[in-house]
Amino acid sequence: MGAYQGLDFSREELSAAMRQNYDRIIAFVTTTEFKALHRELRALPPTKRPDFVRRVILQPTELAKRGISVPDDILIQISAFGDRRPTLFAVKIFLPEKFHCAWENTNLTFDNEYEDEQVSRDPEMAWRAPLAVELQNSLISRGADLDNIVLPND
Repeated sequence: MGAYQGLDFSREELSAAMRQNYDRIIAFVTTTEFKALHRELRALPPTKRPDFVRRVILQPTELAKRGISVPDDILIQISAFGDRRPTLFAVKIFLPEKFHCAWENTNLTFDNEYEDEQVSRDPEMAWRAPLAVELQNSLISRGADLDNIVLPND
């Protein structure tokens, strides 16, 4: 029940910090205004969504027009993962620095539509280096199959 071996915090303390952050992220993304933004995004064809994220979701002035004020410690960013899920953006809060040796942040990711079998669970495929975010978004905009994109180091 004590601290992780060699660390100055317990599993319970880390879990509580993560839970607090997730509660705040969930409270933010379930506001009426954010849910309306998400519906606006989902109403677009899947190939148009990366551009909407860039033009609207990542722009504080566009969010403000929709009544959304992002708290200072919440970050909205585009990201990509090695398993090639078609991630559109993530909403993130960093944990206090004392936890960074074990876990850095809590986040919810918002993915484009995909069928579960389109994302490989094979460890060799799932743990590849992520695509560059701009490349991934360009490929999503073209309707490309991200799982078939091979990088030189894959």
